[in-house]
Amino acid sequence: MTLSVDEILKTIAQLPAAEQERIRRWLEEKRATNGGGHGSQAHANRSAKSLRWLDENRENYSGQWVALDGDRLIASGPTAKEVYSKAKAEGVEIPFIELVTDPEPCRLPEGEFRELNSVLN
Repeated sequence: MTLSVDEILKTIAQLPAAEQERIRRWLEEKRATNGGGHGSQAHANRSAKSLRWLDENRENYSGQWVALDGDRLIASGPTAKEVYSKAKAEGVEIPFIELVTDPEPCRLPEGEFRELNSVLN
């Protein structure tokens, strides 16, 4: 006899909480061992989107902490703890938290600057 996914989910819903938690942990382990590379790539993509968002919106949030989920702003505020709490309340499992600062200018040592300038001119 083959059970449908709906039948399996109904059966799981009837289990005690401890047994449901055991199934959840098993599923997490399976996901980590079977799809670890895919999950890592998804995390890298989210991080890249967050960094791009920071670059594009830095001026508007300078001096504030922000919580991002990819390129979506979840919260901003004066403390990391505050924005982290807001992100968790929104259901984001692992938010990207960052203090937005002004970009630092790129400075080359004077000798390298002269060398670069002579190549460009």
